[in-house]
Amino acid sequence: MIAFFGPRVRVRKLLFEHIPKCAGTAARGYLQRHYRRLATYQTYGWKPDEIDGFKRLPDSRRHAYDLIIGHGAHELLDWTAPDTIAATILREPVDRLLSHYYYVREKPEHYLHAAVAAGNLSPGAYVAAGLSDELRNHMVCRFLGVRPEVAERDPGRAVDAAWDVLNNRYRIVGIAERLDAAMEVIRTAVGFHGRFSVKRINRTRNRRPTTILSPEDRRLIEEHNALDIELYRRVAAVAPA
Repeated sequence: MIAFFGPRVRVRKLLFEHIPKCAGTAARGYLQRHYRRLATYQTYGWKPDEIDGFKRLPDSRRHAYDLIIGHGAHELLDWTAPDTIAATILREPVDRLLSHYYYVREKPEHYLHAAVAAGNLSPGAYVAAGLSDELRNHMVCRFLGVRPEVAERDPGRAVDAAWDVLNNRYRIVGIAERLDAAMEVIRTAVGFHGRFSVKRINRTRNRRPTTILSPEDRRLIEEHNALDIELYRRVAAVAPA
């Protein structure tokens, strides 16, 4: 079972998987301030050699890193030092996708911006258009390392498998809606002194609340993220509060 409030062992080495639009930028900023830059390995998700490059390093180099953090850090779990603990943050899927939509709309440099701007897509149409795997059961697929179409062949089994990964491989799994509580558990586990204060670094300025969604938009988002909704429901029931 996920050990959210386990023994207060001072473990320095940490792997943090940053799921897009799950308050990870705020968490990253806090974590990176507590680790030496030379002892930090960052993954960004769009550089193809980041993951394979880390795996090619000798054990002595890989195990020397105290913080492994970023999009796709999960793929390095089996390659880190044995005493590394893993942590991540999930977010309510409908809210995550709406935040993703508005973030892309206001970022011309984002790889999905042109498609959204040109098509004048609503949030639901954006999610349903097949533009990116980030928009379709991305949390479940991320922890299983599979494409959405693979996970969706057997939805119940996929959610169970992702839940097992979080239970068995991650020490701390929080939710963005209770970010301060999750970061306090991380702080205790790794021995930081400075408490986390919620500071939304990557907040989308013009995003609107989920209450503005039309019934059709909400239906489309939920339909394309049913696995993520179930995984989040399970995590939220036991996440730090």
